[in-house]
Amino acid sequence: MRILATSDVHSPHHLGEFKDSLASIDHVDVALLAGDMVDGGRVEYYRIILDLLKGKADSIIAVPGNEEYDEKLRGLRGLNGMILLNDEEVVVNNVRVIGSRGILDRPTKWQERNVKNIGEVYRRRGDWLISRLRGLRGAILLTHYSPTYATLEGEDEANYPFLGTRRLEYALSTARVLAIHGHAHRSRVRCVRLGESTVVNVAFEGAGSPFIIDYSNGAVNIIEPDEYRECREVKVEGKVKGARSMGLDEWLK
Repeated sequence: MRILATSDVHSPHHLGEFKDSLASIDHVDVALLAGDMVDGGRVEYYRIILDLLKGKADSIIAVPGNEEYDEKLRGLRGLNGMILLNDEEVVVNNVRVIGSRGILDRPTKWQERNVKNIGEVYRRRGDWLISRLRGLRGAILLTHYSPTYATLEGEDEANYPFLGTRRLEYALSTARVLAIHGHAHRSRVRCVRLGESTVVNVAFEGAGSPFIIDYSNGAVNIIEPDEYRECREVKVEGKVKGARSMGLDEWLK
């Protein structure tokens, strides 16, 4: 299966660059959009994104990011040509795709002020994701927030708990899945292997182009961009219950 994977276009900010980057991309089986494709809840730009991908991908599957606000998700579900997964699953090309916004080890100040019971939301969602990953073989996990700290290198380490989680690392390391995420724009390490699982940070901002990934019989090969073809091997020591925060960049939502 040939996959186009991207996130964090933050339309309209990088929409022109995104359009230009698609010119050299051939047909793919599925486009996976890992959140923050629009900025500030401006979901009207999703129609433009879908028009750009029309003819490029047989299927388009997306998850919400922190910029696709909860109150806007009904509108996204109404768009033709795209499947939105919000803690849900779908099978495409005989491959199971588990989709979720994902979890953070520490809610941001904005979330604590604006999202009711956000800590409980993350706890329950984390339990759900771990239950889905347990023993899973040959599937795709699509989230906005990173399911590991290993693909956050390049970001301020103090902000790792506000960019992703370590709760899912052990479950990933004992499964065999392709995990795709975004959110970490400054990451320098875009691909890691946790056990038999491969995790790829596909944030458009920072990479400047979508990722093209060949996913066949459980094997993962990054075709483009060239500089991110190599995946770092990462050892997971064991289960992680939580992570302590060392600080917060207030702009993070």
